[in-house]
Amino acid sequence: MNKYQVVSGDTLSAIARRFYGDGRLFRVISAINKIKNPDQISIGQTLEIPYVTFRHQVSAGETKRILAQRFYHDESMSQVFEIPNGAAQRDLILGEWLVIPDLADVGHHTVVLGETWERLAERWYGDAHLWTMLAIANHQVNGEPQHGQVVIRPRLNRRHTVVVGDTLWRIVEHNYGEGGDERTRTLIEMVAATNFLANADLINVVQRLWLPSFD
Repeated sequence: MNKYQVVSGDTLSAIARRFYGDGRLFRVISAINKIKNPDQISIGQTLEIPYVTFRHQVSAGETKRILAQRFYHDESMSQVFEIPNGAAQRDLILGEWLVIPDLADVGHHTVVLGETWERLAERWYGDAHLWTMLAIANHQVNGEPQHGQVVIRPRLNRRHTVVVGDTLWRIVEHNYGEGGDERTRTLIEMVAATNFLANADLINVVQRLWLPSFD
């Protein structure tokens, strides 16, 4: 988990914009650091910063190619962010928020027998449908990864599709492990803040939730 030391002039919203691209995500930071009043942080205070995939709000004149060049320095890589945002078959919408998978700070994985793009996408991101994004990021859209091949793992939060019977408590314990009621409540607040849930007890079947990480 990243750590950040507060300096003069900082606000939680400004810190969230720096790390996440979206100041509205300040509650993620306040939840994990148990800050009761987000307007009260102190110079020199050390904050823990969970990983939330960077967000970008589309502004006038921006196109997929422009954003791919800005974030990946390669206009041909736009599908890396199009696919997780459901934007591969449509134009960008002015004002919409996009999650931007990170291709700079990536992990690496040596493929073993039986692994496919779909299996890796399910394991890493909780969604096999993101296999195309993974293949494109590795410049290998035709064919599966080969045994012994080293592939990159773009940095992107796992996501969970809500099913019948799900609660945030159950989702948090499944994804982060059990660590006592206090820890679970804190993580529930963090997940709720990441997904802008007004009520952590109200989630809907087929709703997709992004899950922050601490790596």
